[in-house]
Amino acid sequence: MEPSLTKFALLCFTSLLSIINPLSAAPMYLAITDGYTREQRSRTLRSGVVTAFVILAVFALVGGAIFQLFGITIDAFRIAGGVIFFGIGMDMLQARRSRGKATEEEEQEGRVRENVGVTPLGIPMITGPGAITTVMVLMTQAGTPVRVGLVFAAVVVVLAITWAVLSAAPRLVRFFGQTGLNVMTRVMGLLVTVIAVQFIIDGTTPIITEIIRAANAR
Repeated sequence: MEPSLTKFALLCFTSLLSIINPLSAAPMYLAITDGYTREQRSRTLRSGVVTAFVILAVFALVGGAIFQLFGITIDAFRIAGGVIFFGIGMDMLQARRSRGKATEEEEQEGRVRENVGVTPLGIPMITGPGAITTVMVLMTQAGTPVRVGLVFAAVVVVLAITWAVLSAAPRLVRFFGQTGLNVMTRVMGLLVTVIAVQFIIDGTTPIITEIIRAANAR
């Protein structure tokens, strides 16, 4: 794989893994499946992961059409995505679960629902606005079929990791404890804020360049 593709693949993987952050979802996953048998938990998790994949795939495929429909430029979306990521990252740096993933009302409702696989587990706990925006921004940066394939590969790999982490949630929570989970959430939050700044730079640079070019042309 050429260096530019490797760099893009790493960007896709780290961006999605940091935004989804399955470790932060582990305690809530255990709460909404409290009292479930192992088979029921497995079925619920499978439903949640499949829902997350469908949502991300749909927005990855129709993102370009949404841009055209509303007249949104790629640079504007990169800047907006960076702002969203920055807010999520700041929440994670303070070990707070971002309200961009699931509100307290949605989490509370999830505790009393019989089928929680689709919502709130699949959306918005695993696939919230941050993950959806990440996929759409990455697709705008893809440009070639190979890079599009890398975006979808990253989605599959990250969701596979999410499935593995949440499957082992009871053991992980006991092993790391809340303090350990908070430390890892903060590390992920730092990565998210750095990616957010890079997205904002990528979005503003062409705009500033165009303004300077237009000013010099006068």
